[in-house]
Amino acid sequence: MNNNNHSILEEQQTSWFTKHFVVSHYLLNRVIVLSINVLLLTFLVVMNTQQEISAAKEYVQSNLNQIKKSIISLAYRNERYARTFSKQITTLQAPQTSALVDVHYYPELNEFGFNRNVYPSNLLNGSLIGAGKPTDEIEKETNFFPFLDDLWSQQHQNSIKYNYYYISHTSKYFYLSTKYSVSDFNTRKHFFSTSLYNHYRSDTNEQYQNKEGFYFTAPYTDYITHEKVITLKSPVHKDQQVIGDIGVDIPIASLRSAITLPRNFKAYLTLFFNNKAEDSQINILQGSKTALGPYLTMKVDIDEQNAICAHLSILFFLSSVIQNIIIGLVIIFLLNYMYSLLKKYQFQKNHFQLEAFTDSLTGLFNRRIMEKILPRLIKEYQDKKTPVSIIAIDANDFKIINDTYGHETGDKALIHIANNISHLSRKSDIGLRLGGDEFCIVLPDCPLDKAMRMANRLSIAINQSRFCEHNVQTSITAGCIEVSKNESLNDALKRADHILYQNKKNKKITEQFKKYQ
Repeated sequence: MNNNNHSILEEQQTSWFTKHFVVSHYLLNRVIVLSINVLLLTFLVVMNTQQEISAAKEYVQSNLNQIKKSIISLAYRNERYARTFSKQITTLQAPQTSALVDVHYYPELNEFGFNRNVYPSNLLNGSLIGAGKPTDEIEKETNFFPFLDDLWSQQHQNSIKYNYYYISHTSKYFYLSTKYSVSDFNTRKHFFSTSLYNHYRSDTNEQYQNKEGFYFTAPYTDYITHEKVITLKSPVHKDQQVIGDIGVDIPIASLRSAITLPRNFKAYLTLFFNNKAEDSQINILQGSKTALGPYLTMKVDIDEQNAICAHLSILFFLSSVIQNIIIGLVIIFLLNYMYSLLKKYQFQKNHFQLEAFTDSLTGLFNRRIMEKILPRLIKEYQDKKTPVSIIAIDANDFKIINDTYGHETGDKALIHIANNISHLSRKSDIGLRLGGDEFCIVLPDCPLDKAMRMANRLSIAINQSRFCEHNVQTSITAGCIEVSKNESLNDALKRADHILYQNKKNKKITEQFKKYQ
């Protein structure tokens, strides 16, 4: 069968999408397939990377929120302690109250206090530190300290390290929740006259006077530990006057311990504490792989001035992107492999179907196509009001050729007729071998007069050429009809056969007439 005849099967089996969008040119088709694969891979990598970035940002953000939650929890607790202490302070400092513990004077330091590894008999939990000699007022205020010890003993489990203290602005002393030795801290350094003390006290600094409940200081270097700390402070009131502050020192470095991210994650992360008022920034965590490349920025505001910020390097996602590319390539390879198997199966199916519809000797279609495809095709043309013609063909004296020269020569005669049908037909025409020496051509979009001219050309071409070494000549007789509206294919073929045999009968009469002239 020639390629023109093959197209009728392909047209019937091809989807609308394939007809309109699939390119038949091999190179262009490969370029399109490659482009689709690249786009698919890019889409998979981008989508997966976006999910990775979103998950990573959410992961870091949740850690920042957890740190903020811990700090705010400390702040509210500190406020509650200051409020409770303010309510009890008058009772604790009653005129008749005597000193609860001995307050010692350290001449060499010009300080007073206790629990500094000098007089260890004092059973209070914290350390008292003040400048100069203790006054009677200070002796009475020793009754505050057990109460503060009880408050601070209510500390809850927290991932952040912290230290409580009470600082008296009126009496100029510290009561610290932790015991410190003389070498750790002393007021000989004139702490109460430093700018650090004056800057952050709640009774004189306008920045903090209007704060309700608690406030955060900007990070500063702690006077005792020399660490960078942020302090939460809540004012203590007596007779509606601020007499001191209860505070919590949170070492900035301790915030690092509250980060629960995996170690490989931390290598790409920079965490820092930022204060807008003083335009200061202190690193909490500096990842080893954050120097190069852009980064994602996340932030959690502690209050209107302080925030914890994070920079996550894009390099963190590089290994993930490479992994996604590999996974994407595997997926695309599998999809292409499955597609190739499908194409192979479809090719085999088409091949077997083609063999089933094809006459093995001539390559034309056989009768099976009349049942499966042709009726539907003819109806489609008729619905478009397009004429369809049929040429019925019968070889003349075929039995004589078979009997005289043998079946091999007879087969060559049939092939000769089929080849001429294929060569002289249009791309849309459908050639069939109905059986034996009977052939048929279905001509879509062809009126009867054109079909008759086609039959005449075919008859001349077959008759004037030789097809074997015996110089044998063969000829055909044809019958042409135009398929009527709503006429079945079988009925149309019967009409064409009837005309064919009428033409053959008339031809014999004409030949006999010429013979006896």
